[in-house]
Amino acid sequence: MSLNFHYAAHTYVDNWVVCDRKARNVLGFRRGYQPEPEQAREQLIEVAKIYGIARNFRLGLEGDNARLSPVWDALKEINEPASEEDAKDCVKKLVETLKPTYGHELTSAASKFLWMRFGGPIVIIDSMAKEWICREWNMQLVDAYNDFYNKWRESFNARKSNIDAACKELLRANAMKFLCPNDVTTKEFEQAVSSREFAERVFDHAIVNDESQRRNLPKD
Repeated sequence: MSLNFHYAAHTYVDNWVVCDRKARNVLGFRRGYQPEPEQAREQLIEVAKIYGIARNFRLGLEGDNARLSPVWDALKEINEPASEEDAKDCVKKLVETLKPTYGHELTSAASKFLWMRFGGPIVIIDSMAKEWICREWNMQLVDAYNDFYNKWRESFNARKSNIDAACKELLRANAMKFLCPNDVTTKEFEQAVSSREFAERVFDHAIVNDESQRRNLPKD
């Protein structure tokens, strides 16, 4: 399938500025920094709202932050995945940990929270991306996350050179000047755009854009 990575790269910059940049800084522990619990819970609810998953976390607790307290408690106990197999296990572990509390499996939400913490090798799953993968590979997902993960990786790796080219074009076109607020430094932007995590999210945006356009096509 032909995907528009240049458009996806530009649209992802907006998402990176509004949500992912701050979420990764607060929730990512690679720098040896651990946020205060209240700060972490505030960031989790911000991610949940922006990614449209806040409605999945309904509890008899007052306030948005309280609803995400069990997520933070579970998230900080998961070790950083060292491999793709570890990444799948991390998502499965978080889903299983949260199910007794929230009453249902939260695979998409778990993948999003874990990606905000670790970046790759976690892969974000949602209904649009899942449907695109099923069409791309003409298959049904038996083990939903594992099967999705494997085919997503194959699809991403096959297109990575084109995705990287689209990300580099952001630098050549001085996109930072037009798309980023003043507090984003040139160094930060260049490091982000050159990272594998940024390329992976550009791929996510490209396949969701493609799936969204397909759903909106007029029917014969």
